[in-house]
Amino acid sequence: PIMKKIILATLLAATLPAAAQTDFRHITFDQAKEAAKTEGKLIFVDFYTQWCGPCKRMATTVFPKKEIGDYLNAGFVNLKLDAEAEGADLAKTVGIKAYPTLMVFDADGNQLGSFAGMKDGQEFITAVEMCKNPDLTPERIKQRYAAGERTPELVRAYAINIVDSSRDYMAAMTQAGKIIDEYFDTLTDTQRLSPDNQFLYDTYTTGYNSPRIQFMIDNRDRFDTTYTDAIAENIKTQHQREASRYFTTNAVTDDTTRRQFEDFKQRSRQLGYASDYETQLRFAEARATMDTDAYIKYCDKNYSRLTDDERGQLLSQLNAIFAPATPEQTRKVTAFARKHLATLPASSLIWAAYAINELESPRH
Repeated sequence: PIMKKIILATLLAATLPAAAQTDFRHITFDQAKEAAKTEGKLIFVDFYTQWCGPCKRMATTVFPKKEIGDYLNAGFVNLKLDAEAEGADLAKTVGIKAYPTLMVFDADGNQLGSFAGMKDGQEFITAVEMCKNPDLTPERIKQRYAAGERTPELVRAYAINIVDSSRDYMAAMTQAGKIIDEYFDTLTDTQRLSPDNQFLYDTYTTGYNSPRIQFMIDNRDRFDTTYTDAIAENIKTQHQREASRYFTTNAVTDDTTRRQFEDFKQRSRQLGYASDYETQLRFAEARATMDTDAYIKYCDKNYSRLTDDERGQLLSQLNAIFAPATPEQTRKVTAFARKHLATLPASSLIWAAYAINELESPRH
């Protein structure tokens, strides 16, 4: 039995990222309270369900990260509880209504704070800090901000609170981005490069052409070496998103947008990213130079060159790509889309079907 446990532990360790991943303990909530009292820590609980997509993404992409593990392991006894199984009673008691819900308790089991939804990196850490720090409660954050305080921690917390407390997600994202943009505009280059201000480049960014993102790209070699990998990954992500935007919209429509597109392609080549989304850029170039009828034919002829993910993007964004279109063109677009529906992975099929339905609705 002992040898079996050793082998099992070794196999488990081999499947998980090395170093400082989040230590979720396989104990009950009552046992967690005892451990928290003994160790002088708080309790962090990830309430999840088996069917929750964001829960799975956090489990595979957030909690294994060193920065997240270092932070949570140092100050918390960490639990993962299935809100529909072993954690059902506690979830009902504390009123869990969305997944994932991340909650902080004191060692006596009193709830200190919580937040719901996918968060990563410094945004995640700030959200947890807001749960346990009296100076970062929503009411206190608003007071401090209204009084003119503008520290990195407060600006980040204030922006996050706006989004978390709003029912209009897109409007809140816009407002939060504007607040961070205003703070960014007050800083010197030295302050913008400070480790304390790294959140400027991964929290509520407003698109590839925003001053914050352009500053990060232009000064990528000047950041603290601790953040070199994170900055490089963020720059790559921003380029991928911009390539996807050109691919899934009719964005190049005049001299200004044409110049922006050419600049983007040139910088992508300089940074070595262009090959990652070369096909998307070819489609975007075709859309910019062809009329709607010609581009429908182009998409049909070159559809096989797309990856599964790119096919899903193309067929789920038909309105954005082909607007405006005449009724006859709309019929050609939907015929093209229906022809290729069977090639889509299940994860993309529902969105493509929705896009087709939108095109075929009476207003079109």
